[in-house]
This record gives sequence, structure tokens and C-alpha cells, in this order.
Amino acid sequence: MGFVTDGEMYSILTALTWACAVVMFRRAGDRMPPVALNLFKGLVGLVLSLLTMVALGVPFLPEGVTLADTALLFVSGLVGIGIADTLFFVALNRLGAARLAVVDCSYSPFVVLASWIYLGEPISAWLGPAVVLMGAAIVIGAWEPGAFDAAAWKREKAGIALATLSVLLMAVAIVGVKPILDRTDVWWALVVRLSGGVAFLGVQGALPRHRASVVRALTPGPSWRIAIPAAFVGTYVAIFLWTLGMKLTYTNTASVLNQLSNVFILPLAAFFLHERLGPRQVAAILLGFTAGILAVL
Repeated sequence: MGFVTDGEMYSILTALTWACAVVMFRRAGDRMPPVALNLFKGLVGLVLSLLTMVALGVPFLPEGVTLADTALLFVSGLVGIGIADTLFFVALNRLGAARLAVVDCSYSPFVVLASWIYLGEPISAWLGPAVVLMGAAIVIGAWEPGAFDAAAWKREKAGIALATLSVLLMAVAIVGVKPILDRTDVWWALVVRLSGGVAFLGVQGALPRHRASVVRALTPGPSWRIAIPAAFVGTYVAIFLWTLGMKLTYTNTASVLNQLSNVFILPLAAFFLHERLGPRQVAAILLGFTAGILAVL
């Protein structure tokens, strides 16, 4: 063990990989609507995770795991992946990566509060300042003064509400299964959660309003060039690292480190999406890394 624990390192890596995925999902969202994109990424992640389970010899019916454990993980995936990620993609299309990062700063407070209430996890003296610094970093880096005029606010307030609800559902869904993650194999838990998300999205995608777009998304075509890499990074690599980080450290600490993704998004969005990266954004990056250091003290 060095300066950070294994769980904290996995949480930092989650932030970096998820930031890359968000930028790719933003591009993929130009070709696939939210429900179709979420189902596509869920299927890719589930297939890859199942293959990994087989390759590693992870049992599909592990000893010591109850039906209630499996059901809770399934529901956690239904809510945290099926519902929350769809809302996330809707908000991403409406707000863009930078503005969504401002709303996403509520993830840490939601997780800290939920883990304190549900799990009784301690709140360290440095965690509070880390949350505040992380929120300040995202607001400074992503919010442009004067950008939200009255007309813009009227158009985008629904996106902000959906993003906030998405973050809340993600936080509650992962905190609720933390005790199960602590005593089960991470790949098995990931497969069960992804199954819950894919099951919900499969039913939703079969509805008449989504059916045509889902069929197009699942048909090989040019959109797969960005959708498959995005799904690989965001649903296979990032969610595995996120689950492992949550398993190996306190959920509140992991949540603060996960918020580094919103800081990493700024230079990535500037390079790939041609969004602004000026002095305020550089200051935000420095604040975000300071918050990350405080979170692991």
C-alpha cells in the first residue's frame, strides 16, 4: 500500500476512464437516442463481462450468496444503470459535457449522505472540505457567467432536473448494495447489475416509440465506430473499476475520487469536442486534484 489504497486508486482510474467515455458517449449520442444508446452499451458491457467471468472461472452461482442478494443487485442495476444512465444521456444531449459536469458534482454529497445514513460510514474531517473543493472546481471550470439567460434556463432546466435525478439514483443504487459487494466477486456482481439494467432497457426499448431506434442501434453500421469503443470504456472498463473501488474502500471516499472525472472531462472536451479550456478551467483542474488528495488523507 502506498500513498493511496487499492480502492482509492481504482476510484481515480474510474474517473479517468469515465471522463473518456463521456466524451465518446457525447459523440455517439449524435447518432443514437438515449434509450437505444443505453441498451447498446449495456449489451456490450454484459457480453464482455460474461466472457470475462467464464475466462476467469468465476461461478455463476457463488457459495454464500442468497436469492435476496441477487435480487437486490439486479434491482440496483435496473435503477442505477437502466433508469439512471438513460436520464444521464438525455441530460448529456441537452446540456453538453461541461454543463452536465456542474450538476454531476452533487454525486459525492448524495453518496456521502446515503452511506452515512444507510451504512453508518464515518465522515472524516478532510472529506467535507474535499467535497466542497470538488464542487467548486466543477462550477468554476464548467459554468460560464452569463451563459444561462432566461430563454436558455427555460430550455435547459428539464435537463438539469433529469441530471440531478440520475445522479441521485446512481448514488442510492450503489450504496444500497455496498454490503453485498464487500463479500462477493466483483465480476459476478457486475454481471448481475448489468443484467438488471439490460432487462429494464430491453422492455423499454421494445415499446413502439423506441423500437425503430433500438433496431437501428443494434444493426451494424457507421455509428458502431464510436458506440462500441464508448461502450467498452464506459460499461466494461469504467464500471468494473467503479465497482471495484466501491468494494475496496469507503463509498464516500470513492465517490469524491470518482468526481475527478468531471475535472478530467474539461481538457478532453476541449480537445475532442472543441469546448473552451481557459484559465478558469485550468484553475478548476488544480482544485480538483487538491480535492482528490484531501479525500485520501
